Amino acid sequence: MNRFKWGLAAMLSLLLVVLAGCQAVGGVDVSKAALSTLDVKSSISKQTLSLQLVPADGKLSEEDKKVIDLFNSLSVTIDQAIMQDMNHVSLEGAVQIQGKKLPFHLAMDKKALNLSVEGMTQPISVPLDMEELNAAFAVQQMNNESLIQMYKNVLGFMLKHTPNPSNISVTPVTDKVNGESLSLQKLHIEIRGDELAGLAKGFLISLSKDEEGLKELISSLYDTYYPLITAYAGVPQEDEVQPTAAEREKEINAAVKELMVVVNELLPEFDKNVNGLFEGAPELRTILGKDTVLSLDLLLDSKLNIRKQNMDLTIQLPANEEIPVKQVKVHSESETWKVNEPVTIHAVDSSKGFWNVVTGEGTPGDVLRHMDSKSDLYRFVKDDIEITRKSIIMHTGEDPTDLYGAGYKPVIVNNTLMVPLKYVADQLDAKLSWDNATKQITLTEDLTGAKIVLKMGSKHASINSEAEVLAEPVQNFEGYAYVPMRFIAKALGAQGQWDAKEKILTIKRD
Repeated sequence: MNRFKWGLAAMLSLLLVVLAGCQAVGGVDVSKAALSTLDVKSSISKQTLSLQLVPADGKLSEEDKKVIDLFNSLSVTIDQAIMQDMNHVSLEGAVQIQGKKLPFHLAMDKKALNLSVEGMTQPISVPLDMEELNAAFAVQQMNNESLIQMYKNVLGFMLKHTPNPSNISVTPVTDKVNGESLSLQKLHIEIRGDELAGLAKGFLISLSKDEEGLKELISSLYDTYYPLITAYAGVPQEDEVQPTAAEREKEINAAVKELMVVVNELLPEFDKNVNGLFEGAPELRTILGKDTVLSLDLLLDSKLNIRKQNMDLTIQLPANEEIPVKQVKVHSESETWKVNEPVTIHAVDSSKGFWNVVTGEGTPGDVLRHMDSKSDLYRFVKDDIEITRKSIIMHTGEDPTDLYGAGYKPVIVNNTLMVPLKYVADQLDAKLSWDNATKQITLTEDLTGAKIVLKMGSKHASINSEAEVLAEPVQNFEGYAYVPMRFIAKALGAQGQWDAKEKILTIKRD
């Protein structure tokens, strides 16, 4: 039953992508039309994407309403997407959210992904060393062409065995693509959630009768992925021994046999197991019910290239007190031109240099300093995303079972609450430096760049050269420097709150 459950879940998810079978509709080869997208080597296109969350019936909390309004304000418009080839792509468009418009320009080649968003002082550059990546995975022979062929083999196999949904049709239309009037074929496909189990069953029935087709598919996958599997297993290329023809045949036959066993185990009690799955998870009856609908219009030219596309997806959610949404709706429109014609991507303007981003680095202050403080982007990142907001919770550790060690818990000295300097500084993204000769500590506050200077054993400190006197001197506890909480919280733009009864300290920064 567990194997069935996960197999069915995967199958139903896949069928939302594999839209129709191989059967021709109105003279249009649906399978060929779907596969034709993988033959597009270059093009220019534009697209819009929007999301709508439909609130559940009943009164919503202010927090739920705020979240729903946020998502409903989100839309993405791509004014121009250029694919020069598989390794050179550029996108120009805008994201709209909370009434703010954030125009962006992205360009990618083999060396880097560059992104500029209006309001940035410099565009971001993320290195992409594809040659090094390919070498690391030992897949030099898995070039773009072989990968595309592998995708076509898999998708073609899926389409071959997937039955057409009940609502599918083709009609001739005249429509405009990038302002040009074209004669096209409109392929309309509509799939309801309550059809998916039947489509999955039809797929399995067809698959059970095509052992040779399955063997052919697995053979192609074997040849494509064998180098990757051996590399992942840590086999050096010089020690790699290619399987003999007999060994290859044996392994492929074993895989086919195992898959056919799984298929033949699923089929006899498919309907019973589907009902059991719904009984065990009744919410699936709603999600995979008649109100969950994927509606898709594909406008095809004479070469079966998809020149225009309209998509509406509605997902019905079960009534649940914890879910304030009853429907999720996604709408998308796109059109494509200059298919397989020479085109050139638009590079991101590098006249002001690049902000070279290192994964895992970049504090809130670093991010905001790379933005115009008057821009929508700055206000979105600071006010809506609240990138500067921080919260630290610390316990005194008086409970002998407490897991907090030295350097992570506050202590009380002469009625003054003292906190570990390095831990608090790290949590609030402040940079810390130590001068061993003078026993002096210098902190650089992340958001404002303020300089805070302290000295071990001294009550005297300064913030941007302005003298301060501490309630207690900076002192060493078990190898860690401790400072008065109220001083360091204020110096780092935060506020501290001490719960004397629970012995809990909370430091927050907006």
